[in-house]
Amino acid sequence: MKHKKLLDRIIVGAIKMFVISALILPVLTTKAENPELDGYYSRFILDNFFAFFVIIFILLTAVFYKQFTAKFLVGTLLLFFICLGYNVLYLNNQEVIQFSWARWNTSISFLLLITLMAVKTKTFFQEGNIIRFTIWTILITNIIGIIFYFRGYLSIHMYNFKLVLTAVDPNYYEKRFNWIYFYKCQYSCMLLLFVGLFAVHKSKFRSRITYALSLAVLFCCLFIAHTNTATVCAAFILASDFVDYLFANKRYLFAKIISLAVAFLGAAKLIFSGISRERDLSNLGSRIPIWKTAIEKIKENPQGLGNRFVLNYKDWLQITPTWKTNNCHNIFLNEMLRYSIPVGLCYLGFFLWAGLYSLIKKFSFLRLSIWISFFIAVSMDYSIQTPELSMVMFMIYCIFFFPLEETDYKIGKTL
Repeated sequence: MKHKKLLDRIIVGAIKMFVISALILPVLTTKAENPELDGYYSRFILDNFFAFFVIIFILLTAVFYKQFTAKFLVGTLLLFFICLGYNVLYLNNQEVIQFSWARWNTSISFLLLITLMAVKTKTFFQEGNIIRFTIWTILITNIIGIIFYFRGYLSIHMYNFKLVLTAVDPNYYEKRFNWIYFYKCQYSCMLLLFVGLFAVHKSKFRSRITYALSLAVLFCCLFIAHTNTATVCAAFILASDFVDYLFANKRYLFAKIISLAVAFLGAAKLIFSGISRERDLSNLGSRIPIWKTAIEKIKENPQGLGNRFVLNYKDWLQITPTWKTNNCHNIFLNEMLRYSIPVGLCYLGFFLWAGLYSLIKKFSFLRLSIWISFFIAVSMDYSIQTPELSMVMFMIYCIFFFPLEETDYKIGKTL
């Protein structure tokens, strides 16, 4: 039993170091010279280093003390085979891709979710207060980020063991904030998952006031990141949580449905008119022509561009005679264009099955809204890159798969 407790402490320590490195110390090495491109060609990633140790020690504990669980058996097995297929197809196309680091890093990220689903985690999650620790770390890093923003900084990068602070460009056409991420879309996508985490685990907050103030921090970050779609999606998540609360009581069901329908139509009209002032919604903010061009480019290069992706200007997407872009503005199309169609389909399949399986295990409007918001975010831009993928997998586990009895609609007094 002593050895079991020691292993649990090591696991808790490794998870906490993983969370800190992912949210506060995003150290990585890269072959790209431009800090804005370092996520595309990242090599050593500090949080993946800790994620690897989390995987190893969890599996060791599970083997020696029979901690495997059948709770998510079907989902875990299928995700494992998708991950295996991703690796086999990647290896078969290695001569074209010519960048093995992405396979290793993506595999660690996928295996982190698979490992957490395959074993009993409730004991060390509760003893180590993992969810509360993650919530506190999220709040700390974003409060620090807000301070940096008002001191005039756009982002902070830690690549090739160098600290690079990028100041806000006063001549840029819009104000935005990336914090420790390469683009605002990545930061906003993570903020969406953080909002989902807070909503699902609201019982971890001391009171409604601390819960509301914590959400206010995240919405402040969404506002300064200046991503309208993500802000609307975050509001949608909270609205869906309220719908679950409202329909928990079946009284006055018809009146509730009518009231919600009217409120939805009114909100949709206001949102549409507000966003249309900045974006052309007829082509989804130019996403439709980008996707069409990207699909044609993928058809021309079914084996992927490999190292030519982004770095070779000649291979950029020519949207109009005067406009090029270096990626597909969709993480799944990017995976297909860079690593091949089969590899990209495995990548897509992993997320689709994780989402579908989590909803099969337990459906709620809140859980559905988080997945919808997530897929909107990752379909509209390059919102997940290799450096933050492991944290995305950890968030997916904490939101959807961590012992489902932990999710309720009551505000507790535990934090």
